Amino acid sequence: MISPLEEIKNKLEVVEIISQYLKLEKAGANYKALCPFHKEKTPSFFVSPSRQIWHCFGCGAGGDVFSFVSKMENIEFKETIKILAEKAGVKLFYESPEIQAQKKKIIEINKEAGDFFQRQLASNAEAGAYLEKRGLKKETIKEFKLGWAPDDWRLLLNYLTSRGYKPEEISGAGLVVLKEESLSIGTRNYKYQSNLNNYYDRFRARIMFPIEDASGNLVGFTGRIFQGKNPLKTIKNIETVGKYVNTPQTIVFDKSKILYGLSKTKSHLFSAGATLMVEGQMDFLLGWQSGIKNIVATSGTSSTAYHLTILKRYSNNLILGFDMDEAGEKAAERSIDLALAKEFNIKVLRLPKEKDLAEYLSGIKEEKEVKELIDNAAPIMDFYWERAKAVAEPNNLEGKKAVASYFLTKVKKLVNPLDRVFWLDKLSQYLNIERRALEDEIQRISLEKPKTIIDENEPQYEFASLEAISKSRQEILAERIIAFMIKDPSFKKEAEEYKKHFPPQVSELLKIVMVSNSQEDLTPDDLRRMNLEEETIKTINELALRADYETEMLEKFNVNMKEEFKKQLKDLKNEAIKIELKRIESEISAFEKNGRKDSGRLKELLGDFNRLVKELN
Repeated sequence: MISPLEEIKNKLEVVEIISQYLKLEKAGANYKALCPFHKEKTPSFFVSPSRQIWHCFGCGAGGDVFSFVSKMENIEFKETIKILAEKAGVKLFYESPEIQAQKKKIIEINKEAGDFFQRQLASNAEAGAYLEKRGLKKETIKEFKLGWAPDDWRLLLNYLTSRGYKPEEISGAGLVVLKEESLSIGTRNYKYQSNLNNYYDRFRARIMFPIEDASGNLVGFTGRIFQGKNPLKTIKNIETVGKYVNTPQTIVFDKSKILYGLSKTKSHLFSAGATLMVEGQMDFLLGWQSGIKNIVATSGTSSTAYHLTILKRYSNNLILGFDMDEAGEKAAERSIDLALAKEFNIKVLRLPKEKDLAEYLSGIKEEKEVKELIDNAAPIMDFYWERAKAVAEPNNLEGKKAVASYFLTKVKKLVNPLDRVFWLDKLSQYLNIERRALEDEIQRISLEKPKTIIDENEPQYEFASLEAISKSRQEILAERIIAFMIKDPSFKKEAEEYKKHFPPQVSELLKIVMVSNSQEDLTPDDLRRMNLEEETIKTINELALRADYETEMLEKFNVNMKEEFKKQLKDLKNEAIKIELKRIESEISAFEKNGRKDSGRLKELLGDFNRLVKELN
């Protein structure tokens, strides 16, 4: 019986899947693109439809359709299987059918609610005008499916029940609230819960921001209060009205684990090499609209360890777009501490005083201003340094104490000792106080560790390392030569006299390629007929794709492939001779060190050494 993984592979084409993420262009029998996992100007990312693999010859990443989606989506392997199984129409059962059905139902209800909110916004000119006044374009409002929840107790509830959903199901999605007075520990009142009068809409008189998970499923909402010209009719004393209200925690939504916008921006986080993290949907939307595509936002919570674990998979560089006035800095302190603990390189946006990011971006008229804003982000310690100097003038003892008290707590959090020394020296010169005194003072500072809730569901990614294993130059040359022979079997005759110079690590590959009767490059069918091990087939497929890449590069620079092949053979021979010379030299040194008198063997070694030197030259 075929395994689910094989069934998925058989039903999906690697080119089709990768083209959903990247713009691929034809390159002979293959496809190529700019690699999404590192910055480059010339495409070195190749995809082979015949071998169903991909490989980047710039950064070394490669694999099959599973490894690509895992790396691109930054998800665990089992999540990758779920995504690809759905695309392939293969059924998997990692969860109980009941839980799967509940999740599917909630996402379905959220989708219906989202469509409902969008239609309501389209008919509310006042709410639409407010969003445009805040700087949002109609295209952005449509792209991110913003909506409006009318000031009515049960408008959404009535709509969803008319679509066939039960009040309990709608409540499970967090869209309606069950009145407290209808709850009972006993069973007597339970039968009355399906009565619509026992429920009311959670979101009323609010502008609605749909929230998607990383895979693009609509899992929740944030609602911003908007009264317009009319006071709220429905809110009395039942609840405290907050400016923003989020969907409560459900089996698909947890605001401590969701990053707003990630489903759209994740591919940009790789290519940009940094992530801008902001607070709230408006900051995100105006950032995206202004051309900042490497951006995510938290929703009603400060950044969590879970958020940072996800972002760490995309980049080590984090730019904070938080409100960093005195009050905002204190609120952001925990996020910064968590990011420092995870060894992010942190920068902070420099915003004009009395403006948050949304206000600033809504007033920008030229794109270059946005680029300057990002480019001029201050490294976190530079930001703290400027803030420290503004605390007090250092011309008296009290001023010096105030500056030191503020800044030393920041220095204390630095992990790298060289960073600590640098900033202590700078503070010492500024305050005209010996560094030793500051070091004594910093020892007395005790820092409260950020409280981190241990979550057993926090993602613990275990990707196989994509870093190339350290290889000798001899092995690198040998593999390149074998790749050429796979591409053009006529080269095998030329390589016959050089076989002894190949390292033992590639002996099996060399033998397979040399004995093959194929007059064309070794196809997947050829390899299957040879009953080879999976790892060997994988390596040959990668070398075959590398040969296609090498061929394109040689043609691009007008280099004759046959001449390049001959040069590689000579380089391989020279490298093998150098290795043998080192071995002989080591043996001669051992003779001399131990005072051995086996002159015959020593004479033989010296003869071999001189012969190889002449051959090398």
